[in-house]
Amino acid sequence: MPVATFSAEAPDETPQANALLTLETTVDPIWIDYNGHMTEWQYYKVLADAGENLLRALGFTEDYRLQGYSFFSVHGVMRNLKECRVGTPLSVFSEMIGYDPVRLHIYQYVIDRTRDVTVATGEHLMLHVDTSRRKRTPINSYMSDCLEGALRRWKPILRPKGLGTQLRGADT
Repeated sequence: MPVATFSAEAPDETPQANALLTLETTVDPIWIDYNGHMTEWQYYKVLADAGENLLRALGFTEDYRLQGYSFFSVHGVMRNLKECRVGTPLSVFSEMIGYDPVRLHIYQYVIDRTRDVTVATGEHLMLHVDTSRRKRTPINSYMSDCLEGALRRWKPILRPKGLGTQLRGADT
């Protein structure tokens, strides 16, 4: 599995210099929950939209999809690090962690541009799927070349601080 190798651990939650800007948006009033900050489902939506943009940037085209292939998200971990409120301008940066014949692993940062702070991160595993059979299937040579190029361009040099974070229960 081609995978990023890291020279050290990142000292903070900042996107690395080679991360790809995959989304810019502003927190809409309908995204706000009863606590007065952006609701959890909207963080997932922002990360999903940025993930879609990453797929497009690396070479996942409509023609490729119409050939019967896609990527399905099968596992994700989101970390909320700071609050954001109505009108907050957000940028999402995405990095490639690795891939194999059926899986794609990415890491993302949601940045509050006003405060220049990471408000959330997302780590996602996607499967390459034959959409007619609804089953995972190996990537073809075209997509393999696309993923190889993306890993060269958008892999982090340092291990992202939250990569591989697991939920700890109340008893830990």
